[in-house]
Amino acid sequence: MLKILYSYIDKSKHNFFFKEKLVEMPLDFQQRVSRYKKWENVQASIIGRLLLDNLIKTFDLNLSIEKLVYNSNQKPYFKNTNIFFTISHTDDIVVCAITDINEIGIDIEKLQDININNFNFFFTTHEWEFIHNSQNAMHSFISLWTQKESVIKATGYGLSLDLGSFEIGDDNTTVINSTIYSVKDIYINQKYKCHMAIKGDFLQTVEIELFNFP
Repeated sequence: MLKILYSYIDKSKHNFFFKEKLVEMPLDFQQRVSRYKKWENVQASIIGRLLLDNLIKTFDLNLSIEKLVYNSNQKPYFKNTNIFFTISHTDDIVVCAITDINEIGIDIEKLQDININNFNFFFTTHEWEFIHNSQNAMHSFISLWTQKESVIKATGYGLSLDLGSFEIGDDNTTVINSTIYSVKDIYINQKYKCHMAIKGDFLQTVEIELFNFP
């Protein structure tokens, strides 16, 4: 099974998330989130954990967000289980995916005008040529960005893995340290570009669902 929940950030609900939901979460997470300067990042982090909490119930296991631990690159995971998850947010949306198949990573970005020339060092020469030769350079840039970010999240290496050190092939796969990762386009709606990567082959179907909070 591979399932995705997503939800939207809403300023009118911020007191609900901050005053009612955050206090129910582990103290170290509360402290981490409380240091964020922007309310959007605070709410996105809370929503991400709430989506994860709802998703782990799908597997009917004795798991909870209180049991999360972190690897050396600060990637959260559940110890001694075969449950893998990933969270991403951008602008006004948060996505969370979970599976019992293998390591996964997800990344979502809003399609908006940006100065892509500030990011050329994140791509190979071949990728940069593809971006500039495409009909919509900005869309192509964001598509490649989310593909590569999803792979980095799946590897668990974090910032120690350079975006420009690998390419996604025409078969939607790449190899990192002799391990194959497959990438899949995830459609949420026309405002965003989202990709998911998984360690190994992407053979399973993906269930996507909007989750509405009160």
